[in-house]
Parts: sequence; structure tokens; C-alpha cells
Amino acid sequence: MTTIAMTHVLGRPVGRRPFLLLAALTFGMGLTGITGLASADDKKVEESLKAIQGAWVSTENSGFDSSWTFSGDDLKSSVNGTEYVCKVSADPKAKPHATVDLVIKDGPDEAKGQTAKAIYKLDGEKLFLCVALPGRDRPKDFEQVDDESYLFELKKEKKS
Repeated sequence: MTTIAMTHVLGRPVGRRPFLLLAALTFGMGLTGITGLASADDKKVEESLKAIQGAWVSTENSGFDSSWTFSGDDLKSSVNGTEYVCKVSADPKAKPHATVDLVIKDGPDEAKGQTAKAIYKLDGEKLFLCVALPGRDRPKDFEQVDDESYLFELKKEKKS
């Protein structure tokens, strides 16, 4: 059985076309390499978002009624009754503040498909998130600026 399997690649005898075996092996190894890279990228995304995973709710000081649930690189949030679904990418090592980009997949029509750039910091069980309006520049500091950015003070939601 092994001899038959090794003598034929794509239904053709290997003896006449040894390069087919080499090509098939090379192609197969290339796919394995690509798969390995995708797994590494998935791990990199997972690690960069690890600290903010889970459910967060607004604190009394925030001025908003909001909830944010980070699950992998997905975000579901509700801000004052408006629902958003976003793809998230984070750079926790960015300076001077860790950054996060929120690509809005679902939400108000004028926001869909746009990216809201943000900065964030963790302080124990609190998450401070300053989010620019979609299409605006990333905030420079943790402050709310009319018609530019919103500051959310969130606390980790306790599991019941």
C-alpha cells in the first residue's frame, strides 16, 4: 500500500515526474506554514486583548449608561441604549497610552463600517476608555472633548 501511495501523485506515476512529488510536498508544507502563522496571529490578538476581556459596566461617575463585553476580538456594547458590534484590535504597548481600534460592524447607520480610535488604561478592576468619534483622530489624553471623544469609566462586572 505504501509503495502504491508513494508511486502516484495526482494520479500520475512519480517515476516519470519526480518534480510532482516534490511540488506536492512543498505545497503541503507551505499550507502547514500558513496555518501556523494564522494560529500565531490569533494568539497575538488574544494576548493583546487579554487584559480587557469580559464584561464591563459604567460606574456612577461616568455620565453614561453603558456596558461593554469583550470576547476575543469581538465587542458588543450598549451606550445610552444604542447597540454596537465591533471588531477590536489593541496595542497594549503603544506609548504614551495603550490603544484600541473599534471597527463598527453594526450600530447606527452613520457609524457602520467606520473605525473609532481609542486609548485605554486599567486601574485594578476599573477600565478607562477614551473613544474618538468614528473617523476622528485618536484621543491624546483621558478627557472628554465635545464632538470629538467620549470618556468611559467602567468597572469589571462581577460574575454571579
